[in-house]
Amino acid sequence: MRIFINELNKLLFSPALIVFIILCLVFNVFIIAIDGVYFDYADYVAEASKTTGYRLDADFEEKIADLKPSEERDWLKSDTADMTDVFDDYNTAHIADAYIGGLGLSGYTANAIQDKYAKLQNVVDNKAEGDESLTLYFASATYHTHSELHGTISSFLLLECGLLAALIMLLSLGYEHHNNTSHTVFTTKTGRNVMYSKLLAGLITGLGSFAVLTALTLAVYFVINDYGNVWGSSISSGFNYINDIFCGGSRPFVTWRSYTVLTYLLAALGISALVTLCFGLMAAIIGTWLRNSYIGFMVFLIVNAACIVFALVISGLPRYITVLSPVWLWMKRGAWFTDGGADILWENFETLGVCVSLLVLAGLSVFSTVMQRKRDIA
Repeated sequence: MRIFINELNKLLFSPALIVFIILCLVFNVFIIAIDGVYFDYADYVAEASKTTGYRLDADFEEKIADLKPSEERDWLKSDTADMTDVFDDYNTAHIADAYIGGLGLSGYTANAIQDKYAKLQNVVDNKAEGDESLTLYFASATYHTHSELHGTISSFLLLECGLLAALIMLLSLGYEHHNNTSHTVFTTKTGRNVMYSKLLAGLITGLGSFAVLTALTLAVYFVINDYGNVWGSSISSGFNYINDIFCGGSRPFVTWRSYTVLTYLLAALGISALVTLCFGLMAAIIGTWLRNSYIGFMVFLIVNAACIVFALVISGLPRYITVLSPVWLWMKRGAWFTDGGADILWENFETLGVCVSLLVLAGLSVFSTVMQRKRDIA
């Protein structure tokens, strides 16, 4: 336990770690501060929702009339007037047909796509029964605010946390080699068993850094962007949509389960933490085999870049399997908990991908650590 605590302290009080987090936070605040007319309107909708609520029903229309007359009120009234349920009579089969025809799919992949959207049709029917789309979210500013948080900000945040987790792990595993103390440490009574403490300390620090950077970034975001009573709106509000070139434009934002704005955010943060853990484990495997942390980080970048390129240049089942890798889960961040689009064969791809990745990477990490015990120190 004492060795683990010492390894943890080495990482927690590393100047490089603190500087990296500060630089990332400054960058994130800069991104958050860039807004436009849609975000001014979103602020108004959030404030108005405290009076009107988020359910688009008869009471909502009556409460709009109680709001102070303004251009924004007229905008909101226009947005919500005669709002219809987008899930009524919505058929998902056309999505499957568009993907199969557009990508020239056949055999197993075509059948898997058809099966996925047949299952999604059941979800759509349930959402139609519950009137999930008849909620406010941010009215016509929904797509822009949703994309800013769950697209731009969250993607940068997850990228930063993934790189940070990898750097922390490589720093932990390569500390002795960079300080020329490996011969001394590895020949003690504890010997190479110290690697287990280093591995655990690296993972905990990586997750801790994710928690700190995420908490600070979101705290700034929600101080600047008040969500009012919008938190209870369905994430599948009729105002939210997905741009899909295969389907010729926009289509409803359909999630496999029913999420509010709040529960969707919490679920996304949970998957983000696990993806961060995957990047840490990936770096652990590389750092165990390579003594030089700088070379190890370059290899880490090359491996992830290779996964991106591999999925872009191949076709068939191997491509869809590769898209479940951690780096592709990061790239698909904005589509989590939805059907995922043309790149995805299976429902709940983000959960499937992160669970499989964790199992494989954890197994390889243990294997690499065991094999490291048999290598020469020099």
